[in-house]
Amino acid sequence: MSVFKAYDIRGLAHSELDANFAERLGKSLATHLNANTIAVARDIRESGPELHGAFLKGLTSSGVDVLDLGVTTTGVLYRSTVDLPVDAAVVITASHNPPEYNGFKICNGKLPMAGQELQELKNTFDNNVFRDGKGVVKDFSDFENQYLETIVSNAGIPKRKMKIAIDCGNAVPGPLTIRLMEKLGVELIPVHCNWDEKFPNHPPDPTRPENMEDLAKAVVENNAEFGIGMDGDGDRIGVVDENGKFIHPDRLMTIFVKDILGEREGGTESERTVFYDVKCSMALEEVIYSSGGFPKMVRTGHSFMKRELKENPDSPLAGEMSGHFFLNDRWPGFDDSLYNTARLLEIIAREPSPNEGGPSFSDWFEDLPNYASTGEAKVPLSFDREQTMSSVIRVFSDMNSSTVDGVRVRYPDGWFLCRPSNTEPILVMRAEANDEEGLIKIKQDVEKRLGEIINLEKFHDA
Repeated sequence: MSVFKAYDIRGLAHSELDANFAERLGKSLATHLNANTIAVARDIRESGPELHGAFLKGLTSSGVDVLDLGVTTTGVLYRSTVDLPVDAAVVITASHNPPEYNGFKICNGKLPMAGQELQELKNTFDNNVFRDGKGVVKDFSDFENQYLETIVSNAGIPKRKMKIAIDCGNAVPGPLTIRLMEKLGVELIPVHCNWDEKFPNHPPDPTRPENMEDLAKAVVENNAEFGIGMDGDGDRIGVVDENGKFIHPDRLMTIFVKDILGEREGGTESERTVFYDVKCSMALEEVIYSSGGFPKMVRTGHSFMKRELKENPDSPLAGEMSGHFFLNDRWPGFDDSLYNTARLLEIIAREPSPNEGGPSFSDWFEDLPNYASTGEAKVPLSFDREQTMSSVIRVFSDMNSSTVDGVRVRYPDGWFLCRPSNTEPILVMRAEANDEEGLIKIKQDVEKRLGEIINLEKFHDA
């Protein structure tokens, strides 16, 4: 299977991705984009220095001047595409994947390279004909300071004192997050905020409840208002409430929806359109409507979300079940763990502290319906991807459905989703209903329609 995936380049370090690959990729990118200046960053993985050095060698040997941001987050890299004079930007990271992996996330201008564009880069890579030149590497590691100041001036300092816990999973966002909390005047309970490229405590993926247990314990033991988890490269967040209860990211997104749409009363439809991915709950759609917005369900994937915002620049917000949030009101529409954390803190701090009679963090979700739902089931793909999905579409052809990303079927009191993963040989399935009885009926109907062509054991267990 190719390391050129749907959203990025990713594979096993030292075998699939080694120094020779990285150098050749640098030459390929310089040639393919005909770029003059490229910003580069990397995370803390053991393979990072080798890939970073070789990649820079490839870029400079093809005439690119590199603005080297050093070891930092994907959010910092994204911000560089706005604030620095670069043609492209690349972060060497495998996000929350296990330590033995690494990869490359690439931005062409301000937008991520994905899909067909990555395949075209692969063609350049395979052709092995590159331009010659002599570029230089410039140390831009101090850009982090400017980035932090930009967050503080944009999001604002919380209006009152706050105590929160943050778990960075020993990944790259840790030290930078501590610096941001100091600037915001927030009392921080740090959890796994030191760097350890082996991720010894848990994978840095805050959308999995099992990865948030240490954070939940820290919140309860320290009487923190709530807890925030960050992912491996600093572009996603997840949260737990004051009791340590995990809050699904699509429910968290409702806080941003209510706040941002509340500032746009009387705006045009395009100014109040909110994009969300096919895995999100009915509750999010209902909150968008009740807040005066126009919900639009779109394909999963941060690159696709950013393209939606580019094509619809008046839209203030997009978000995913995976914890990617794209604030496009006074921030330029890219996903960033630290910025989204700062905005969340500023919103919550407008209300009095829970110790002074203000709402607890769980109260912010009290009016949301608690629909019965499965988890996100990863069902093995046994047969050809296109053939399997054609069969799924056919067996649900009598029902109202969306095929914007896989198939999301509407039932009278809920929905069922089946979509092929863009990164693994699996089908992602999820279902939701008004209550448990309705969810059971949806599961039974799915089994009746799909049971003979797909092994649904993992879906029923979700």
